[in-house]
Amino acid sequence: MNKIKRFDFSKAKYSAIKIIVLLNIIIVLSAFQKHPIKLTAMLIEYDPKTNGLYLECKVFIDDFEKSINKTLTKNINTSNPSASDIEGINDYFNNYVKLCVNKKKLELKYKSSEVVNTYNVFLIKFENIKVNLKKGDKFEISNTLFFEEYNYLQSNRMTVRLPPFITEDHLESRIDDYYIPYSL
Repeated sequence: MNKIKRFDFSKAKYSAIKIIVLLNIIIVLSAFQKHPIKLTAMLIEYDPKTNGLYLECKVFIDDFEKSINKTLTKNINTSNPSASDIEGINDYFNNYVKLCVNKKKLELKYKSSEVVNTYNVFLIKFENIKVNLKKGDKFEISNTLFFEEYNYLQSNRMTVRLPPFITEDHLESRIDDYYIPYSL
């Protein structure tokens, strides 16, 4: 006669309890921080037909509000920026993002913005900057967004398109490496 093996429910119960406890710990720890990733995403794009340099930047809303409220503007309204909010955005980005052509700093001016609440993202678009890039020009980028708040946790991703010189370049700006020079 064959013996029927019995399933040991006590071991399964123990494993299930371990999984539940682990999930609860993760949930509790994640409640203390809205998102563990400290990241921005920026697009810098040149149109040689119009001699326009376009810039847009995506930031996490809570990181941006914490940083700008601490430095320039109090209680910024990202959903519907006022004139003083826009002035603060301009000052903030011109302080922490520097674009230079042949050592001449280019001024960033707010054009529009969009809030994507589902992802906690604030997309900021800047007006096209008129600049005629030529072979031999020096194009420099310095991106230090949120380094004061998050130090080594912060990473600023950038996509740079400067045709005909650079088709597409993907870069990362970190606290110890945030200056990117190009010789066109």
